[in-house]
Amino acid sequence: MNIEAIKQTLESWIDEGYIEGELSVEPEWYVLWRPEEIEEFNKDYELKEYAPGFVTFGGNGGGELLVVNDQGEVFYMPAIGMSPDTAIKIAGSLQEFKGYMRQ
Repeated sequence: MNIEAIKQTLESWIDEGYIEGELSVEPEWYVLWRPEEIEEFNKDYELKEYAPGFVTFGGNGGGELLVVNDQGEVFYMPAIGMSPDTAIKIAGSLQEFKGYMRQ
């Protein structure tokens, strides 16, 4: 999934009032990055190096990143010690993930 598509999705979610809140699945809380911050967060967390194939779009406020893979599936993984094998799948798509978010 490309960054521009993720930015568009985040923009629509934020416009609807989803910025931070409870999740009905692990990791139980979400904080969305603003679309204009996505590339900087991915660079700062060095996802290309440590978790290739994943793009972060948010976190849980407690050291875990919310990430999406090339197929559009949603996972969470630790920010420290991140690698593809630490990713835990929580949704098959961003739309499914949105169904778990509470405002």
